[in-house]
Amino acid sequence: MKKRKWKNLYTISQTFVCPYCLQELPLSEMTVEHEPPKSRQKELGPSTKIWACKRCNNEKGALTAQEYAEWKRLEFIRNGGLSNQRR
Repeated sequence: MKKRKWKNLYTISQTFVCPYCLQELPLSEMTVEHEPPKSRQKELGPSTKIWACKRCNNEKGALTAQEYAEWKRLEFIRNGGLSNQRR
């Protein structure tokens, strides 16, 4: 088997941690995320590509990582915080 095929096989079997929700997922459930978003590069400068889960990447949209974290914090508070979590 060629070296390249082994490398691809290894990459597919790896798991990655989403930097936003901290879930450990296989590569097949991840997407390439641009930080800052591509749509805001003129405003914020060049972006870096990172792996993020599909849900967080779609939810984040054109927000920066900091804006998305603030939005998630506010959503958590609006939904009752820890008192509303199942134990």
